[in-house]
Amino acid sequence: MEKKKNLVRAALVVDPDTGYPVPDYFGTANWAYSPPLRKFVDAMPRLGPAGANALGQYIPVAVADSTTYPGSDYYEIAVVEFKEQMHSDLPPTTLRGYVQLSTTVVPGAQIALTYNGTPIIKGDGTQAYGVDAPHYMGPAIIATREVPVRIKFYNLLPTGAGGDLFIPVDTTVMGAGHGPLVMDAMPMHYTQNRADIHLHGNNTVWISDGTPHQWITPAGEDTPYPEGVSVVNVPDMENVDDPRDGMQTLYYTNAQNARLMFYHDHSYGITRLNVYVGEAAAYLLTDQVEQDLINGANESGVNPGLEKILPDLGIPLVIQDKTFVDTNTILNTDPTWIWGTTPGTPNTGDLWYPHVYSPAQNPWDPTGANPFGRWMYGPWFWPPTANVKHQPVPNPYYDPENAPEQPPMIPAMPFPSMPGEAFMDTPIVNGTAYPYLEVEPKAYRFRILNAADDRFFNLQMYVADPAGYISPETGYASEVKMVSAAGTTGLPADWPSGIPDPALKGPDWVQIGTESGFLPAPVVIPSQPITWNLNATNFNFGNVDQHSLLLGTAERADVIVDFSQYAGQTLILYNDAPAAFPAADPRYDYYTGNPDLTGEGGAPSTQPGYGPNIRTIMQIRVAASTPAPAYDITALEAVFAKTGTKRGVFEASHDPIIMPQAAYNSAYNVTNLPADAASAYVLLQEFSKTFRPIDASGALLPPVTLPIEPKALQDEMGEVYDTGYGRMSGMLGLEFPVTSSNFSQFVVYGFASPPVEIIKGTANLNATPIGSFNDGTQIWKITHNGVDTHTIHTHLFSAQLINRVAWDGAMLPPAPNELGWKETFRVNPLEHTIIALRPSIPNPSQVPFEVPNSVRLIDPTMPEGSVLTPPPPAGWFDPLGNPINQVTNHYVNFGWEYVYHCHILAHEEMDMMHAMVFAVPPKAPSNLVANLFGNGLNRRVVLTWMGSSTNETSCTVQRAASSAGPWTTLATLPSGSNSYTDPIDITSNAYYYRVFASNTVGDTATPGFPTMTVDSDFSNVVQVGQNQDQPPAAPTNLTATLLTGPRVRLTWWDNAFTETGYVVERSDNGEPYFTLVTVPIYNTGNANYTDTTVMPGNDYTYRVAAVNAAGLSTYSNTANVNLLTAPAAPSNVIAIAERVGIGSNDLVTLTWSDNANNETSYRIQGATNATFTNNLVTSTVGANTIMYQTIVPRFTTYYFRIRAISGAERSVWVNANPFPIITP
Repeated sequence: MEKKKNLVRAALVVDPDTGYPVPDYFGTANWAYSPPLRKFVDAMPRLGPAGANALGQYIPVAVADSTTYPGSDYYEIAVVEFKEQMHSDLPPTTLRGYVQLSTTVVPGAQIALTYNGTPIIKGDGTQAYGVDAPHYMGPAIIATREVPVRIKFYNLLPTGAGGDLFIPVDTTVMGAGHGPLVMDAMPMHYTQNRADIHLHGNNTVWISDGTPHQWITPAGEDTPYPEGVSVVNVPDMENVDDPRDGMQTLYYTNAQNARLMFYHDHSYGITRLNVYVGEAAAYLLTDQVEQDLINGANESGVNPGLEKILPDLGIPLVIQDKTFVDTNTILNTDPTWIWGTTPGTPNTGDLWYPHVYSPAQNPWDPTGANPFGRWMYGPWFWPPTANVKHQPVPNPYYDPENAPEQPPMIPAMPFPSMPGEAFMDTPIVNGTAYPYLEVEPKAYRFRILNAADDRFFNLQMYVADPAGYISPETGYASEVKMVSAAGTTGLPADWPSGIPDPALKGPDWVQIGTESGFLPAPVVIPSQPITWNLNATNFNFGNVDQHSLLLGTAERADVIVDFSQYAGQTLILYNDAPAAFPAADPRYDYYTGNPDLTGEGGAPSTQPGYGPNIRTIMQIRVAASTPAPAYDITALEAVFAKTGTKRGVFEASHDPIIMPQAAYNSAYNVTNLPADAASAYVLLQEFSKTFRPIDASGALLPPVTLPIEPKALQDEMGEVYDTGYGRMSGMLGLEFPVTSSNFSQFVVYGFASPPVEIIKGTANLNATPIGSFNDGTQIWKITHNGVDTHTIHTHLFSAQLINRVAWDGAMLPPAPNELGWKETFRVNPLEHTIIALRPSIPNPSQVPFEVPNSVRLIDPTMPEGSVLTPPPPAGWFDPLGNPINQVTNHYVNFGWEYVYHCHILAHEEMDMMHAMVFAVPPKAPSNLVANLFGNGLNRRVVLTWMGSSTNETSCTVQRAASSAGPWTTLATLPSGSNSYTDPIDITSNAYYYRVFASNTVGDTATPGFPTMTVDSDFSNVVQVGQNQDQPPAAPTNLTATLLTGPRVRLTWWDNAFTETGYVVERSDNGEPYFTLVTVPIYNTGNANYTDTTVMPGNDYTYRVAAVNAAGLSTYSNTANVNLLTAPAAPSNVIAIAERVGIGSNDLVTLTWSDNANNETSYRIQGATNATFTNNLVTSTVGANTIMYQTIVPRFTTYYFRIRAISGAERSVWVNANPFPIITP
């Protein structure tokens, strides 16, 4: 019998415990749809009052105050609640957003800010005035590279009940419910008027990053929690440290290249909601390179032809999706809606947000499915999530006689409940629904931002169908002509409306930049409908494989569009990205003529010219005027490329990439960057990567080997889930270090966990070679076991996308418009996404104040000492996979604390977020003074110094008998110490002293979790007793590397403090050593010299000594380079097999003695026969390596051998002992 699907609002049962209605999960859509808005009747808002549309919408541009803080641009910005009409068919919509406040320096229009006519009062008791009225997506800030921006941020939202959000707030979401005082506080919950500012994309100090714990509440709010635990104001700005003053100060370095960023809310537990209601705005950073390309200048050296190759800074296109309340339908499709500007009474034009978690399953239905369901429910999944706290409860609507669709049990969900995602039905551009844009037939630059909470966009342009629907109000065509999709795009043959007619394709996108600035080269992207990988032999079957300008959440694109060939025509900006991505739910795909899906909780069929329609985003009307000449893409490409006589745009704008690839050749004017997969990408089986980095000019440097950090992402129900209610979740984590077919596991962590991402902060990338001791470069391999593509965003830094590789080994290089640097990455299911990061922390020249560590409780919402909620499914494990009984809530030094997370905001707040801990060296102690006191056995040296860096955790005192060392540690003192007494008894010997500070970050209390200690520079050296000149300390760790040319690069460790230079000596073919060169001092650390006088056919041996007035130090070790001779074969090759876990595989470890001094790598072969023809596996490891590990099956006879490689020369093969090895 066909089930009854009653969409009419029924009498609702009220939960006596909560007072809220109980949703009907199985007979009602529990969803809402916007009114049928006319498309393309309102102009798109642009920058400034001159860009206003007929509704009065525009994006204000903030006005800088450059006098209050000389050398910086200063703004006072507030968050307020306001109304703005977003479409002619809607009344004004209630929103929250930012406004620039008037000051005596920047008064502006001095708009009196009010709530229903009542003045908005600042914390100091004065009326708040705006430089302009509040407008959606404003005010946009335009900043300049190396000119810091300072902000005083006010939270001026309403207080008390008026401060509650007007969309549903799920208080079971992390950070949105109770605080650590629990029942001792009234009210118990965090307020809903919390706000902060995160500048998405800026490399600023952590205290101004706007992380989840850096929110503030309005002055006068009655709450025990007036601000987040990580709020730290800027030390050299106005003091606003009172937690109840409703203010905080922020500092942005802007020490990076031109790019479009945006600032938005990031408050713990309500980020997705605050951004959805409007707390976001554009932030445009420009630099000299960009200005040269706009103005036809050449200050940066990239544009000697003085081409005006870019039209201007561009037109912002901020694209989002929203759903508006329709009072005519909402109580039928969403009968439990009780929010809005008039709570309890629906109000057309209010923003709507999902609030019922509808389970996809119904175990009592013959199909096992709920036709209205949207997300998996753990207790009804396989394997069932048995450890969910709130199990199913009786269904108050159960009536087998009259309502057979109602099962006897329903999920015990909170109400309201956050959704798995929130895919809305109406596209918004710059705050207007379905806008139109009028352009001339010429080239324009657009700065596109996907600011949607959860939806992806695949942007294309098509000429509007001239034979289709013509709007009677505007006279313009509003639809895209569709043709059959069968057999061409991978879409089903009966896809209702097919795909856009390729004969009506509009102009191409010419992409020149991403969220991190300019690309290595322009990329031409034609309009292309979404297609899926339908090759059943691929493990990543079902992922999206072809697209046009695809933007995941928070991704940006800097594009040029040439309309010169479309004079007098109408174009449609079109989107067909699936929601969810890549596995589409047709109920979220709103388009003209779509099927009526009301029987399964979807919308009726959309009519031509009207919404809801998520595909036709915007109409572009090209004037019928004389076209400009076609845009010269060849000239654009020439300006971007580096040549022998000019710099390249990418080279001049960015730090050098980490792992070079042939796709960057034009950016550096070279032809030799790696193109083969083994050299250019990270392969499936690699646990470390040996590669040759490049310098700032693009020249290859000697090889370095870096470990691959195994990260994990899991969103499969049954593997990760909400342990309270059984809702879907997603988590970040780690992959266990050793992985095999029976031992491939993730360990996942929620946000409230001990930190596992610890990174060394580097202040000067140019002076710190990749792979050196002080370098913070890491390679992350993010393994995704799940169903959704996630946009993973890293705070503070951009990274290089190296490649993706599917689980079956299919290599997936970056798309051309993913090259360069990015800070938001699409991580696809059943693929590894490999990124290389080299974070640069702001240095003292960019930050005129000291920055403390972030020290806080792991979970600030819980009391200290409480037991933290373990992650699913099996509880706590350390990063090596060892189980942990429990983790208690305690204080941890998070260093400079940032986060990385999924920027699908519903996923972020269902726990796909981690803290990133940056270990930043403290400021060095200074003014060390030694005073000698006492006599005889009571002689003592009293040391005093100035120090107590704000981020030191300890201080170490060292002593030596010589200024050159060696140094002995006398004591490690707690943070804040500035004196020490050294009892020296009866002696007149000379003693030398120095002091340094340390900073230890990470969870030092929970066993097994990572920590890192970084040290300051040394203080000055002081001396007591008799002084004698002595030679300096000898250098160590001398290495010699053969480079092309030929050249020999020498590196050594400088241990001295009293040297005046270094003497490099060389022996040619065994002859006596002679002085090759004297090089200047390096003041400890890595030192180097490149010998360019070597000739082929010779054997060279080097040694180095430090020198001062007392003479030479002892010599370093020797280092040999043999040109064009075969390297010496390794010896003592040992193979050891051992069990790994309980699976069917073993771990084999090979070790050997490195006898060569000129090898460039080692080649290792393993096979199941002695002639190495059966099941042969060949691997290559870097020079100077003496160990290799691999996974092989149990109970197998295996043969291993190894040889050294030097260019074209090879040593003999050496068999491993035993030969063969039989795995246990």
